[in-house]
Amino acid sequence: MWRPSESATGWLVIVLTAIGMALSNLLMVFAVEYLVRFKFHTVQVAMDKFGVAAGILVLMALMFVFALVLTSLVHGLAPEAGGSGSAENKAWLNGFDTSKLFSPTILAVRFVAVIFSNTTGFPCGREGPTVALGGGMAFILCRCISAKHKEAREYLDMRAGAPGAVRMGCIVGGACGMAMIFNAPLGGILYMFEEVSSSFWPMELTFKSFVGCTICTTLSYSLLAVVHRGIREFVIFEMWYGPAVQDYRACDILPFIILSVLLGFLAPLHTMLCLKVQEMRKHLQSETVLRRFQPWAKMIDTVLFAILCAAAVGLASLSGECHEIPEQKLQQDLSYVQFQCEEGFFNPVASLLLTTPDGAVKMLFNRDNFEFLGLASAVSFLTYFTLNVLFTGVPVPTGNFTGAMLIGGMAGRLIGCVLGHLLPQMDFAPQGIYSMIGAAAMLSGFKQMTIAPVMFIVTAANNVDIAAPLMMAVSISLFISHMVACQDAWDEEQLIRKKLPYLPPEFCKELRHFSACDLMDELPAAACQLKPFALTSQIDEALMCCSAPWFPMLDGPRCASLLPRSGLEKQRRKHLGTDSIHVGAVAQRTGIQILEGTSAASLYPLFAQAHLQLKLNWSLRRETALQTTVTLILSHPTGTLHKAGQLHWLRSRRSMYGASMHRVSTT
Repeated sequence: MWRPSESATGWLVIVLTAIGMALSNLLMVFAVEYLVRFKFHTVQVAMDKFGVAAGILVLMALMFVFALVLTSLVHGLAPEAGGSGSAENKAWLNGFDTSKLFSPTILAVRFVAVIFSNTTGFPCGREGPTVALGGGMAFILCRCISAKHKEAREYLDMRAGAPGAVRMGCIVGGACGMAMIFNAPLGGILYMFEEVSSSFWPMELTFKSFVGCTICTTLSYSLLAVVHRGIREFVIFEMWYGPAVQDYRACDILPFIILSVLLGFLAPLHTMLCLKVQEMRKHLQSETVLRRFQPWAKMIDTVLFAILCAAAVGLASLSGECHEIPEQKLQQDLSYVQFQCEEGFFNPVASLLLTTPDGAVKMLFNRDNFEFLGLASAVSFLTYFTLNVLFTGVPVPTGNFTGAMLIGGMAGRLIGCVLGHLLPQMDFAPQGIYSMIGAAAMLSGFKQMTIAPVMFIVTAANNVDIAAPLMMAVSISLFISHMVACQDAWDEEQLIRKKLPYLPPEFCKELRHFSACDLMDELPAAACQLKPFALTSQIDEALMCCSAPWFPMLDGPRCASLLPRSGLEKQRRKHLGTDSIHVGAVAQRTGIQILEGTSAASLYPLFAQAHLQLKLNWSLRRETALQTTVTLILSHPTGTLHKAGQLHWLRSRRSMYGASMHRVSTT
């Protein structure tokens, strides 16, 4: 019988996850393409035969049906799938146990629901659910392997704590998902690197994620070639016109800066409005009379919003003028929506609002200066921005990455068009370049990322020459966002509002003057008297005097190891009626020594890097803060036990936050 080694087990998880993500992504994009074409064809037939009003009504009816199927699937089978899953996935990769959201039912529902969510026409993408799907796929694979090969459990590390093979597989799965959505393998790796931070990125993970993305993209290209399709039919891209066409000039630098500053203000405003809408929707659903009618109220909310989206984009598209479809080699690659126009003509507003977000961004990035497309961006921007904000909190699996990119792309295209009208004598860059700059600035301000947005857009443009202005836009937008923002980035705010346990890699500067003794509350004396053979009365007294999850086990004046509370309770139940119990059988040792004067800054890496096994017991201390608690055994340099207590790590909401966790630390 084959027994997997540690190395073989880790690589098996990586390879199977990459293959699974390639297959699931292809099934997803083909399903979305088929359903979207069916929807557009049906609407266009109704509009040609019975007029514009009939076409809009048919669009509303189709979106009603798709939304009804979507919300019935989510609330009927897996309500936990009603969200992007990115916040829960981020907490899992941070070292906390949120693996209950990785059940096969939730993953299957999320996979199907994402297809209907994008087909319905909601103002969203599929990035967050796809990343969560990759992480869940890796987790299920590891669970299957550990169930069949018990010797692999320790290496896989299915619990919270050290970043074992299961977490590396989850990260690779997310990287593969982002790589397939944007056709950018390096972008997927960088996205996950910024998502989990360097504290949770082991050295070996870089090579494994590289291999995983290579396998995933190569398999996808091969399968598409078999069915005579190309990857560019399903991803955002912009045709490069060669070195003879200049991308930007010196006169574009100042407009790029102005655009980045404007979007640096817009990104936190967009985040704030989204959070307000989310809070209001949550209040209506849980604290009013509607709470008695759940989940029906949420389902009706989803269906009604789908109808609202159909009516809004339909009416907004009526403002667009008809233009002849250009004769160009990109015609077959861009989404030209006819709407109320005659055969051979298209409506630019409908082409931006009625297509998928990927198709709209692809048209915005196109470097041909369609003046009408720039003017259509004004109406499209107002419509999509409003719907994107109002959509926040609707319980369906969605992603905000492409949505933020589309808002920034519309704003950039609009600015480029305005400059062309105001200063026709200036030879400005194509409007598509301005759209890329706007997309990068908006995306970085919304997600608080730097390298990943640049890599995605550079890959889409197939031109590394625009990396410099993109980096400039990202830098300015992030600087402005940090200066004016009254809240954290979108993902971090979701972690706070969902009360998910999470510790950032940065040290909380408010505690830099404190030491370990200043931050800990001492355990009662009764909790610090247990020896390898302890009296039953001593164990009962220790368990009753406090709720600490760990107790020091003494060997003379020294702390030999720690006793888990669960182990003590189990031993107590097992040996009823005895006078003494060998508690040393459940003791757990670690190799970390913490001296009494250790500074808080030196202690924090033990919390943030998740290299030790931890147990969760988190709770909301106040509305704006979370408490982090750790059992500490402090000692003198001689090794003699100094004191034992609970270390409370209180982090303000403004400077990030923590979760209450209990981590093993002893001499």
